[in-house]
Amino acid sequence: MKVEIKKISVSSLLFSVFPLAVFVVMLISAFLEVFSPDATVNLTYIMSLIMHAIQSTLLFWVSAIFFVLIYNVFTTIGIRGIHVFLEDK
Repeated sequence: MKVEIKKISVSSLLFSVFPLAVFVVMLISAFLEVFSPDATVNLTYIMSLIMHAIQSTLLFWVSAIFFVLIYNVFTTIGIRGIHVFLEDK
């Protein structure tokens, strides 16, 4: 079955599990910096890692919303959307 994605709802992007999943990935990538050889682990360092994860999440989230809005504009003016081929097994 061939499906075309014509419009992505911004509210479904905002209120889905997507922001939480991005935050968890950014938090894991921030805590991997603890294993660097010159890291001195204290409370300030851990708080900076958490703030870095929050900042990265917000940056990724805003860019994803921007690209969804651009995609919706392109599909509105007539450019074809993304085609997905689905198979039933």
